[in-house]
Amino acid sequence: MSYTYIYGILALSAPLLLASFGALVSEYAGCMALFLDGIINLSAFLCFTFTSATGSPVTGTILTLLSSVIFISAAAYITDRLHANAFLSAIALNLLSSALVSMFSAIKFKTTGILTSSVFVFSAGTTRLTTTAGAYILTAAGGFLLYLTKPGLYLRITGSDTDVLEARGIKTRQLRIAAWATAALYGAAAGCIFSLRLSSFVPNISSGTGWTALAAVFLGRKNIAAVTAAVFIFAAAQFAASNLQNISLFRSVPSSLLFSLPYLTALILILFSPRHR
Repeated sequence: MSYTYIYGILALSAPLLLASFGALVSEYAGCMALFLDGIINLSAFLCFTFTSATGSPVTGTILTLLSSVIFISAAAYITDRLHANAFLSAIALNLLSSALVSMFSAIKFKTTGILTSSVFVFSAGTTRLTTTAGAYILTAAGGFLLYLTKPGLYLRITGSDTDVLEARGIKTRQLRIAAWATAALYGAAAGCIFSLRLSSFVPNISSGTGWTALAAVFLGRKNIAAVTAAVFIFAAAQFAASNLQNISLFRSVPSSLLFSLPYLTALILILFSPRHR
């Protein structure tokens, strides 16, 4: 496999890797982040909005990350205080995030379609390289904190050993909120990558990345190495889907069928993955 193919797969895997790590953290805490796809779309919109307003992609990205973390943390706090069903709350957040994108876009930009701006234009090659490196650095930093620190240990056993933590005086409520906040942070970073790479915002820009991230965590069975392997498999399928049309043998195949290859790959892996109690 040539360097071009390897780099292409690594670049495509960057946003999915971020989202998958966020989903993994929330799964450890026993509160799966089903809002991921919605927060990716919302964050992509916020990144476009903040960057267009400030003229700085760095400032726009930071404001987006902060806004997303505050939004999801507040929702997690309210969910816990009201003893609401976390599963249903996360689904509601996913739907709410998509609705907020349409509402804010209509109010500020007078449209719910594609958004572009002369301020929001970036070099494709540089942006691709920078966002890929940033995604891997952020994931590595998160992995270090999750697996090599005491707070990370507490977070990893929140879902499975809640009673142990409570007996030691550790508040699992705060850990669950932190898990959702972490998922929001990494999902928001993925959303920023999508909009920065396109130099625009497109409705439903995530294209199911949040759900694919949850599939990667399911297939990896909460093992970060296996989750990462699943991410690369999905990225390779996406890379193949994007390049098969250039091969004469596949030119007669409908593009919609080729673009569904990553989702078909996820479905096949889930169907044939070994089941454990």
